[in-house]
Amino acid sequence: MKNHSSIIFLLIILLIFQACTSPKYFYDESSYKRQKELRDSHSSNIFEDIMTGFGCILAGAVLETEIEFAPTDQQFKKLKLTNITGDTMYVNMLTDVYWDANNYCDFMDIRIPPHEKCKVMVPIDASYNLYFSTTARNDDDEMLEIFTTDIKKISLYPGITTIKDTINAIPLDSIQKQE
Repeated sequence: MKNHSSIIFLLIILLIFQACTSPKYFYDESSYKRQKELRDSHSSNIFEDIMTGFGCILAGAVLETEIEFAPTDQQFKKLKLTNITGDTMYVNMLTDVYWDANNYCDFMDIRIPPHEKCKVMVPIDASYNLYFSTTARNDDDEMLEIFTTDIKKISLYPGITTIKDTINAIPLDSIQKQE
């Protein structure tokens, strides 16, 4: 039995580490701080829900009654950006959702190395303009419009025109050509 307990404990630890987001590819200081704040807020909400649920179970067992618990609505989710190219991908994410009274919940200067993934905590029900390119220049960026409720992961590569399960995904240069 002890062997099974240690295996289960190890699996729980691995799942916790796998689920973590790390702003290691964020090079803009304000975006880095915002990402850490979002992660901390999300983690504390989940921990509070788990402890409250556990408390309700214990109280229900002690009082021999059924106590209902409704977890809080999640405000944030993880969006996985994957760079499937052989070059570093430069990403900026702009939205009209406010983070605080003076700042939008934008994420600037994300640099994803070749064949790597970057998990970004984003607000649920937010619309983002995702600008990306394999160069640091802004004049060759491509743009995708994403709605965070509809998507969990995006594989970025030059020339992408659609994302599975998203609406309004078009490259920036096609918009400029139409004008």
